[in-house]
Amino acid sequence: MKRWLLPLVMIVLMLSGCGATLESSDSEGTNDAATEDLGTDVDQAGEDSDQAQNEVNNESSENEAATDTAVNDDITDTGETSTEDTNPIEASGNMTVHFIDVGQGDSILIETASGNVLVDAGNWNGRAVIDYLNRRGVTHLDLMIATHSDADHIGQMPLILDALTVDEVWMNGVESTSKTFENTINLIMEKDIVYYEPEVGDGIDFGDVAIDVLGPITKTNDANKDSIVTKVTHGTIDILLTGDAGIKEEATMINQFGTGLQSEILKLGHHGSNTSTSAAFLETVKPEAVIISASEKNSYGHPHEEVVARLIKAGVDVYQTSQHGDVVFQSDGQKLKLIEANDYPTTPVVTKDDSTNETKEDTTVAPPVQSPAPDAQADDTTNKQDVQSGACVDINTASKEELMTIIHIGEERADQLIKLRPFDSVDQLTRIKGIAAGRLKDIKTENKACVR
Repeated sequence: MKRWLLPLVMIVLMLSGCGATLESSDSEGTNDAATEDLGTDVDQAGEDSDQAQNEVNNESSENEAATDTAVNDDITDTGETSTEDTNPIEASGNMTVHFIDVGQGDSILIETASGNVLVDAGNWNGRAVIDYLNRRGVTHLDLMIATHSDADHIGQMPLILDALTVDEVWMNGVESTSKTFENTINLIMEKDIVYYEPEVGDGIDFGDVAIDVLGPITKTNDANKDSIVTKVTHGTIDILLTGDAGIKEEATMINQFGTGLQSEILKLGHHGSNTSTSAAFLETVKPEAVIISASEKNSYGHPHEEVVARLIKAGVDVYQTSQHGDVVFQSDGQKLKLIEANDYPTTPVVTKDDSTNETKEDTTVAPPVQSPAPDAQADDTTNKQDVQSGACVDINTASKEELMTIIHIGEERADQLIKLRPFDSVDQLTRIKGIAAGRLKDIKTENKACVR
């Protein structure tokens, strides 16, 4: 497989010690933010998603009707599921796949007889992943895949890269201004770890386990849209991991791969957000079980009601880390066996917002930790302004009329802002169409907009 080292410009930036921040596509070039960017985790169910949904709408309406016949109860009733492949590929050993309960984030450990792979590394403000690896006795990773650079996917990479030996790291090439991202890149360089930005068609084998890259087919320099999508194959068993890829990207993969997307297990895109998991995609993949990796009562409302309705109609087994904790499957190449979960699959719980749009506290109970994550104190993702009551317009709770008193926020942008709530910082206003670095600077200079 083709390999290359970090681009020269990144090496110069990191080695110069000048403190320059890397360009972030979310801020359209601004380097004002020095804190964690949870950026694209704020749901963007706007223009792109609407357009993509229209593209697959006709197909979706037909496919939703067909899903009623796709119910498979094997995993629910017996803990095993058989495939129907008449020419099974021989598998010499077992593969164990761990969907780790990291709260609001993703992390999947794949253990094979020939090597260990970690896909994503949870959120930046915890230790769930490194503690899980320690409990499993994992001291070496042959490959780490960061589906994208959001802090709820690469959060504990610095901890892991510092504590374990890692042979190779795959990332999608979309940069971030977060300290976690910079620390990750620094450690990759410091430890001389092989760095690679995979393309569709790339793949790697670990004995009888194959990992193939299915996305992104078209790169946009958007963290979520460019999520690395992988299909893990062990004999006749397939597991599809989609990061935070959206509906438009799902439609592109349907056109490219068709039935080649079919998998026994699907890690639901974007934590169960309605920006992912279209009816057409669900029908094409035809999973027997899906995993929703999200925290209980999260402020994003994951999983969304529309997605839950599709899952119920499709009759798939649903495992939700907020309910089932760590979910672990084992494959012998022909059958899947559930070997760990707090309970059998249940109807997913929809997180409903209350009458306000305020960000709710993540109530997920984390395992005991020995020491805090290195960025837990320094990297405050909220970047909230220190304001007194009544001294600012809180963009998460203000009325439309109040929002329109902020510079550059007219009626249309106020509507967009309300739709995109909640925001973790004023910097995230760049998600509103027409607000880029220049207008964001004006808003911050006015010092009226804030997040309490």
